[in-house]
Amino acid sequence: SVNNRNGNLVASFPVEDADQIMLVTDKGQLIRCPVEGIRVAGRSTQGVIVFDTADDEHVVSVEHITEEAESGNGANGE
Repeated sequence: SVNNRNGNLVASFPVEDADQIMLVTDKGQLIRCPVEGIRVAGRSTQGVIVFDTADDEHVVSVEHITEEAESGNGANGE
């Protein structure tokens, strides 16, 4: 556990401002969020809230969506 307020770490990866993240909860809620909309906070903070969950709801998966994947110019020529 990171701490009692934040709970367990679900994912960690580098992102660019133009990227997006997609979060999924154990109650089936899904939110897609542009990275540029998330404010930067220092290491001494407890992070920032991207979206609220119910008391018994937890984020279980986070996916990184790159600008290239969004535009269809991925490495596979898609």
